[in-house]
Amino acid sequence: MMAAARKHASLGRSTILGAALDLVDDVGLDGLNMRALAQRLGVGTMSLHHDLPNKDALLDGIVEALLLRIELPSADDGSWAAKARRMARTLRDVALEHPNAVPLMVTRPFSTGDALRPCNAAFAVLAEGGLTHGQALIAFRTIVAYVFGFVMMETAGFFGVASYGRDVDELHALGLDSLADMVPHLAGRDIDADFDAGLRILETGALGFLAEQAR
Repeated sequence: MMAAARKHASLGRSTILGAALDLVDDVGLDGLNMRALAQRLGVGTMSLHHDLPNKDALLDGIVEALLLRIELPSADDGSWAAKARRMARTLRDVALEHPNAVPLMVTRPFSTGDALRPCNAAFAVLAEGGLTHGQALIAFRTIVAYVFGFVMMETAGFFGVASYGRDVDELHALGLDSLADMVPHLAGRDIDADFDAGLRILETGALGFLAEQAR
């Protein structure tokens, strides 16, 4: 009994969460459960409960593990806008690496202090840019929605030519001339550059919003 308890205790929370994230990457959130996770780790289900007592704790831990991968800016990392862009880029990197976990990140409350650190850093950066609390909240929500929305569309192939399901001639025949004219510009896009351009638009919008509010 004591030997078994020591074995359970030595498995480690980070090891379990790493395996859980690998499982989500492979089979999606629907395939994540304590039994499947235990099988992946080669242990009994009870071995997981020392570090993660139930599935809610497991899901919270996955969100925390993902958010801890976001690069937090330091004081000498440039302008507030540069810091905000860096955080947004690393959030996208994390989401692209684990797209099956994105629904979890956008629906699960952040229940640990570590999971909330990127939010705290983001609000500090936006305050550094001169945004009021209300403005910072709007900017934060807009940037996060942009990042996750971009990633979900990107990983689903929405940005590709094939997403419209028609060739140029057929689009013209349907009277969709503006869309047909756009199709040649969809192939070979630098998606990273497009993402950064979108961030610049959001940054400009935040500055414009500030100026408008100051009038």
